[in-house]
Amino acid sequence: MKALIMQTRIHVALVLVLMMSMALPAWAAKDSPAYDGDGPTLSLGQAHKMALAHNYNIKNLQETIRQADILIWQAWSILLPNLSMNGSVTRNEKELAMMTPDLSDPAALTAMLSGSGDSLPMTKIVMQEKWGKSFGFTANMALFNARSIPLLRNAYANVDLTNFNARYQKNELLFAVTAAYYNVQTMKEMIFVAEENLKNASEFHKLSEARLRVGQGTRIDLLRAEIERTNADKELKNAKDSLTLAKTSLAFLIGQKGPYSIEEPVKAKAVSGNLDDISQKAVKDRLDLKASRLSVEMAERDKLETWMKYIPTFNVTYNWTWNSAAGFSGEKDSWALIFGASWSIFEGGMREAELCERASKIRQARNSARQMGLDVREDVETALLELDKGERNVELAAKQLDLAQESYDLVHRQYENGLASSLDLLDAQTALNNAKTGKVLEELQRQLAVLTLNKAAGEINPLVSGGER
Repeated sequence: MKALIMQTRIHVALVLVLMMSMALPAWAAKDSPAYDGDGPTLSLGQAHKMALAHNYNIKNLQETIRQADILIWQAWSILLPNLSMNGSVTRNEKELAMMTPDLSDPAALTAMLSGSGDSLPMTKIVMQEKWGKSFGFTANMALFNARSIPLLRNAYANVDLTNFNARYQKNELLFAVTAAYYNVQTMKEMIFVAEENLKNASEFHKLSEARLRVGQGTRIDLLRAEIERTNADKELKNAKDSLTLAKTSLAFLIGQKGPYSIEEPVKAKAVSGNLDDISQKAVKDRLDLKASRLSVEMAERDKLETWMKYIPTFNVTYNWTWNSAAGFSGEKDSWALIFGASWSIFEGGMREAELCERASKIRQARNSARQMGLDVREDVETALLELDKGERNVELAAKQLDLAQESYDLVHRQYENGLASSLDLLDAQTALNNAKTGKVLEELQRQLAVLTLNKAAGEINPLVSGGER
C-alpha cells in the first residue's frame, strides 16, 4: 500500500510539473533563478550522481545504515564479558582490632608447648580501620543465553532491511530525476515547435499583407494574421518560461546552481516480457517487497526471542577485591570464581502478554507482505496498459501530424491562389500546431510510462539496457 501511495504521489507530481510547465505565464519566471545561458552540459548519469550527492534524505539513509550496524554491537553485548571496577575510602567511627598470639614463629611455639619457653608474643589484628580503603574488580560473562540467538539474527537482518529501504529510496530519487530530465528535454522541443509555429504565423501575416496590397485580401484577413502571429509569439515566450521552470525543478533535485544545459537523453527501454514474466520479475526484484518479506521473518524471530525468556541463563563471574584491613587471614586481597544460573519462573504475565502482542505483529507483517504482492501485480498490469496506450497514442500523434502537415500545405497553396479563405488557413495552421504539440507531449507520456513500468518491475536503473519490449 505504501508503494502504491508513493507511486501515485510521484505520478501526480510529474503531471503537475508538466501542467505548470505548459501553463506558466511569462511573468512567473522573472523571479526564478536563471538556468539558461552558458554553463555545464549535464548528462543524465551526471544528474543522477549529483542528486545522490546533494539530497539530504539520501545522506540520512547513510546514517540509518550506520545505526543498523551499531545495533549489531548492542546485540553482541549480551554474550561478551562485562567488566567493572569499584573502590572506596570509608571513615569509620573507631578502629576495631584484637590481640592474638603470634603463631608465625615455629621455634617459639615449640618451646612454649614443651614448657621451656615463655608465652608467645602477641600481635595486633585489625578488623576495621578508622580509615578503611578497598578496591575491587569484577568480570561477568554469559555462558548461555538463548535470547541471544534470535536477537543476533535480527540485528544482522535489520542491516539488510535498512539497505533494502535505502536502495529503494535512492531508486525513487533516480526515477524522479530521470522524469524531470525528460521534462526538460520536452520543454526544449516545445520551444522548437513554438518557433516553427511563429515562423508559419509570420508567413501567414506576410502573405495576408501581400494579398491586401494587390486587392485579393481583406483587412479582416490581415487582422486575423496579426492575431495569430501575436499568439504564436506569446506561446514561444511561454515555452521558454516553461523550460526555465522545468530546469529549475531539475536543478533543485540535483543541487545545480547557476546556468546549465542538458544532453539529449537516450530513450528509456521497457523491460521485456508479458504480464506474467514481468510480474514474476517484480516479485523477485522489487526492493520494497524484499523488505516486506524480511519484516515478516524478523517479526517471527521477535516472538521466538520472547519464548527464549523461559529458558534459564548461565553465566560465570570472576571477582577480585583488595582491602586495607587484612583481618584474620593476614592477606589484603582475595578472589572468587562463581558459576551461576538464573531462571525467571513468572514475571507477572509480562511474557505471555508479549507473546500475544508479537503474534499479532506477525499476522500484521504477513498481511502487509501479501497485500504488497497483490499490489505489485496490479502495478505491473497498470503500467503495461499505460505503456500500450502511450505507444498507440505516439503512433496516432505521428499520423495526425502527417495529415495536419499535408492539410496545411494544401490549404496554404490554395490561400496563395485565392482558393481558400483566411479562416481555412487559420484552422489548418491551428490543427498543425496542435498536432506538433500533441506529438511532443505524447512522446513524453510514453517515456514516463516506460519509467513507471521499469520501476514497477523492480529495475534499479531507470534506463534499462535489455532491449525494447
